Amino acid sequence: MKIRTILNGQKAGNPLLHEAIAAVRQHHFFALDVRIAYLPEDLSTLVKECAEDGIDRIVVGGGDGTINGVLNAMMLLEETKRPELAILPLGTANDFATAAEIPLDPYEALLMAVNGESRPIDIGCVNDRYFLNVASGGFGAQVTTETPPGLKSFLGGGAYALTGILKLFSFTPVRGTMRIGEYRFEGSSFATAVCNGRQAGGGMLLSPEACIDDGLLDIVLFTLDPLPIPSELSPPSETLLGGMPFRKILRASEVEFTPEEEQMRRINLDGEPYEALSFLFRILPSSLRLVLPDTCPMLRENTP
Repeated sequence: MKIRTILNGQKAGNPLLHEAIAAVRQHHFFALDVRIAYLPEDLSTLVKECAEDGIDRIVVGGGDGTINGVLNAMMLLEETKRPELAILPLGTANDFATAAEIPLDPYEALLMAVNGESRPIDIGCVNDRYFLNVASGGFGAQVTTETPPGLKSFLGGGAYALTGILKLFSFTPVRGTMRIGEYRFEGSSFATAVCNGRQAGGGMLLSPEACIDDGLLDIVLFTLDPLPIPSELSPPSETLLGGMPFRKILRASEVEFTPEEEQMRRINLDGEPYEALSFLFRILPSSLRLVLPDTCPMLRENTP
């Protein structure tokens, strides 16, 4: 198998990462091929080169935003030329990796990335963009966007919590329309998240039982408005709604949001900003193979 690692240039100087790469090369006799992306636009170029060079598996080293950049480049490839993906978590929050129980230690993560088994997973799509983990709008999106990079470097995932506290009292709920098939809902929400994964924003658990191979999106609304959820859109587990009455969760393969306010037209895809007048979310079942631990709790086979 031909494996190539693509690293975020801002993380490439990490001494633990250097030790991990050296250990894999020395003790496991694996000629690890490494490329560095110094600019965001380098990611698409490097992914294209992987396809041209017949690379079987890409190991992406960085945070959720770097993973999103590589993912979007990979999804533009023909499916037959799309390599497998493995994650080397090097970000501030590493929300997807944490929820998937991918090791956060660089050496352990790199070993799994090289030797682990890949599994088919679903990918989220909004208009013409893709996301692996969570697309968020409203309060959560504002916090993610406005948290300073320096604060994230200093406090890690706690920086999102601090920024959230500072923004909380000045945030106004936003109104919009949501359509799922024949159903149409109108109202306001403090935050909206369309989840393939389970958590975002430095460890905030949004949809505790979302799976990345069930062919469905978990749609989470933080709202004080009454929302009669039809039984066919309700998650099967009652635990999702327990203890947090203002969190409403629905499940569907497709959902469309049309916001009234300009503020809601800015969302985050795995932490990366995206703007549109309206948002059509779809799930693309089994469209990518991802290296995961056998015990990954976001796989249906491991869900009680």
